Amino acid sequence: MSINCPYCFSEQIVQVVNQQVGGPASTGIATSASLATIGATLSKSLPLPLSPMLGGLAGAVIGGLFGSMFDEPPKPAVLTYFHCNHCQQNFR
Repeated sequence: MSINCPYCFSEQIVQVVNQQVGGPASTGIATSASLATIGATLSKSLPLPLSPMLGGLAGAVIGGLFGSMFDEPPKPAVLTYFHCNHCQQNFR
C-alpha cells in the first residue's frame, strides 16, 4: 500500500524522523527557589544574627544541588512526518 500526498496526490513520499531534546522545563529551578525562600524564612526566625539574604543563598545552593542529583535528563522527543518531494508539503 503506497501513501499519497493529500495535497497533490503524488506517490513521491518520504518519511522523515526528527529527534529533538526537550520536554517540560526542569523542576530544579522551582526546587532552588522554594528552598531559597525557606532558607531566608528560617534565617529570620533563628536567634543567630544571620542575614535573610545569606539564608536564601544557602537554600538556593542546596536546592540546586538536590535538583542536579535527583532530576532526570530530558528524554528526546521523536517527531515523525511525511514529506512530498513533488509539492514540498509536509503532513502526518
